[in-house]
Amino acid sequence: AIYHRGPDEDGFLYEKGLALASRRLSMVGLADGQQPIYNEDRSIAVVFNGELFDFPEKRKELEAKGHTFRTSCDTEILVHMWEEYGEDMLLRLRGQYAFALSDSNLRQLMLVRDRIGIVPLHWARRDDWIYFNSEIKGILASGKVAAEPDPRGLDHIFTFFAMPTKRTCFKDVSAILPG
Repeated sequence: AIYHRGPDEDGFLYEKGLALASRRLSMVGLADGQQPIYNEDRSIAVVFNGELFDFPEKRKELEAKGHTFRTSCDTEILVHMWEEYGEDMLLRLRGQYAFALSDSNLRQLMLVRDRIGIVPLHWARRDDWIYFNSEIKGILASGKVAAEPDPRGLDHIFTFFAMPTKRTCFKDVSAILPG
């Protein structure tokens, strides 16, 4: 459903209770940035959409702290920042982005969107599963979430000409709020 978002390549992670998929349009790390990107022991994985503005400086900072990089892609700093700073990494990011970061040791998945909300990230919950995607149609393509309109969400569009809350135009599909 989102093939057009990343015609250059795709990547997948499957493990018990988690599946991550990525479509990539290569901008940074053209040769070696296939996602998901992992830390050294593959216990942390990330799929990322966007751009991190100061990644060369962040990379040097993390290398000075002993982190080893395998790619030239800005995405890789996320797994190492998680190792180094945990959730405080979010205070250190500069850019426009949305990402999902999985830590298998903590059995934790974090969905993150930039402070301004430039890059979209939507989610829906069905039974014990959370579905997320940069586009709502990617969630609807799962076949688990119905394409039912949300009258209040539609009202937001016609009133504000934007979606100022987590509400979307689809019932049971929410947006991750900026920041």
